[in-house]
Amino acid sequence: MSIEIILILCYLAILVFTIVRILLDTATSSKSLAYVLLVLAVPVLGIIFYFSFGVNYRHRHYNLEANSAHTEVTRSYKDTISDTTDSWIQSDTEIPHHFQSLVAFHRQSMDAYLSKNSFQLLINGEDKFPNVLKTLSGARRFIHMEYYAWENDVRGNQIKEVLVQKAKEGLKIRILYDDYASMGIRKNIVKELQEAGVQIHPKIKLKLRQLANRLNHRDHRKVIIVDGEYGFIGGINISDRYDNTIDTQLYWRDTHMKFTGPLVHDLQRHFLASWNSAQPEKLLFSDALIASGGSPESLPFSGLGQIVPGGPYYSFSNIMLSYLKIFNLARETLYITNPYFIPSSSILNALKQAAMSGVDVRLLLPDTSDSWLVGAASRFYFQELLDAGVRIFLYTKGFIHAKTVVADSSVSVVGTANMDIRSFDLNFEIMSVVYGDGLGKKLEAVFFEDLKLSEEIDANFWKHQPIYRKLTYATARLVSSFL
Repeated sequence: MSIEIILILCYLAILVFTIVRILLDTATSSKSLAYVLLVLAVPVLGIIFYFSFGVNYRHRHYNLEANSAHTEVTRSYKDTISDTTDSWIQSDTEIPHHFQSLVAFHRQSMDAYLSKNSFQLLINGEDKFPNVLKTLSGARRFIHMEYYAWENDVRGNQIKEVLVQKAKEGLKIRILYDDYASMGIRKNIVKELQEAGVQIHPKIKLKLRQLANRLNHRDHRKVIIVDGEYGFIGGINISDRYDNTIDTQLYWRDTHMKFTGPLVHDLQRHFLASWNSAQPEKLLFSDALIASGGSPESLPFSGLGQIVPGGPYYSFSNIMLSYLKIFNLARETLYITNPYFIPSSSILNALKQAAMSGVDVRLLLPDTSDSWLVGAASRFYFQELLDAGVRIFLYTKGFIHAKTVVADSSVSVVGTANMDIRSFDLNFEIMSVVYGDGLGKKLEAVFFEDLKLSEEIDANFWKHQPIYRKLTYATARLVSSFL
């Protein structure tokens, strides 16, 4: 047998093994098909690409370790915090009857307790950073933070200086960050915080030899917990680009939220699970992490709330299922703002069904994305949505990065999750779901203010887009399957 035949047979065996591995290990059918087509169409290089970027070798081990941490923290949380969900459902009239199954879904699938809280919307970095700096400066016992992107710039260093001062005062400060998105602070801010006594660690530590497979999981959360009294959650990272009082050449539009009340404890629970999976110190939920009984500042809106976590160690795609439930339950209005829109078939069908049932469905996306590929892939879905009656608006003032939903003026979502497969299945995400028309009407008003700075897509005009553009969108959508 010649050497050529032996090489061909070896290659065919490797090819079959690779395809079997793709079919068994890849989570989504679209991604499986994309990888199979790649390894068939691009000999050798396609296989190398898949094993370099498509396989997460640490996935199973990490999930087992992190799931154990989550289970232990949740058990201690249940032992410490009373579940008042039923009493709130029965006594509070702010939850429309048709959304009560949403409350039950979050409680049953995620142990998300319903509680009464107060809230404040923070629009852009102009609102968020002064509020965060003030709250951090007033901390008396501890500060916990978990951030996707932290930059070595004006706002990044202002927050660092406050944390250094609070550490000198004896406060316990624990911080997690994404090792890829925040790589620019490793040799400066991280070092200075550690020297001051702050415990700061990457959520998943990156090493060059493991870069390809570990990038599949990213810590995309942006949360702060102060003294068990205040919580912050939303889309704004620690970076000057989110603060339009600082000239960064591009207007950024984003939404964050501050809250007080028992919901802070639920946010704390998910931080502790992340913390325990990222470094040696193990913390369980205890009375020491509950608000000390002080008088937190009064925030503008009150309402009932739940925390919805997402991440690879959960049994289901919590974020996607929560979105899906809200879209299916909406009866009158559904207003969605999101910067990265590559929907699953379930999300796509839910939006179409809502619009075809008479719900006023409006989708606000960036006119120009900071990712050309994602922006082009999003446009592949426009015609299908437009035909179903969904109204699509493109934000033109700058880049809109907010991740919000408001349904029937009474259910509000503010969180970190994009509307794509990465946020649904790969990233660690988290979002708040608030019931009540106080915050709902405010978020709705913000949405309509953003529409004034946007252009609505004309369905007939979009239908007659040049063929080369449609081909570009279709190709980007196919390539996005690898993301």
